[in-house]
Amino acid sequence: MHIYLYEPRSNAFHGLLSRLDEAEWEPVSVDDDLFDRDLDLLGRDGYAARPVVLAEHPKLVERIARLRRSGCRNPILVLRMVRNPQAAMQTLDAGADDDIVGPLTGLELRSRVNAITRRFHGHAASCLHIGDLTAYFDGRDPDVAGKPMKLSQRELAIFQQLALSAPRVVSKSVIYDAVYGMAQDQPFDKVIDVYICRIRKKIESMSPTGDPHIRTIRGRGYKLTPRTAPELDAVRTDPTRLPNTSGSPHEVQKAQL
Repeated sequence: MHIYLYEPRSNAFHGLLSRLDEAEWEPVSVDDDLFDRDLDLLGRDGYAARPVVLAEHPKLVERIARLRRSGCRNPILVLRMVRNPQAAMQTLDAGADDDIVGPLTGLELRSRVNAITRRFHGHAASCLHIGDLTAYFDGRDPDVAGKPMKLSQRELAIFQQLALSAPRVVSKSVIYDAVYGMAQDQPFDKVIDVYICRIRKKIESMSPTGDPHIRTIRGRGYKLTPRTAPELDAVRTDPTRLPNTSGSPHEVQKAQL
């Protein structure tokens, strides 16, 4: 997962990086420009789920309030080294989602962010059942029919975007921005199609009903939802009656490389 990290103190920054690496996070270091010129970046749909982790700063409360006034919906967490109830009340009232006293492990920070993120998307529980699938919001691979399905780190990031929004449609651009948006070397445009194809094939091979669960909504994107009973009956009798949800032959070929 990508997170925005504001920590101007060099020693504290490098110590935090090692803990975030433990949580398999990819921090994007931001500076004062984030609060002065780059607020429109956070308004893009694919960026809205990325946590913003802020270290203590004299203008901390003002900056949190400015982020929220700009329309920023990202989870905002404050990291401080010394407990300060009064200061914590001010940051929370300004719009922060959590105010944490360190030091803490990267895994604890990940759990706190995961809890905030899933509530942001309307999920109170730590997992979601979707047909044969069980999606987890704590970084674990999903289960298919009770058995774990191994996903690569990139596949899991894409799958979690679909699971967080299920059963709503997620556009390819939103998935792309959420997974690749801050990368310096962005991959080719069809990469999301390739990964979706791989994930579908894994789910389909493990599902007792052969249901890939991920549907392509032409012109809109993808959504994670099981087939209905009539659709399953149609597949059993004549698989050609349903539209192809496994990607084009060109995408399948690239996914198998």
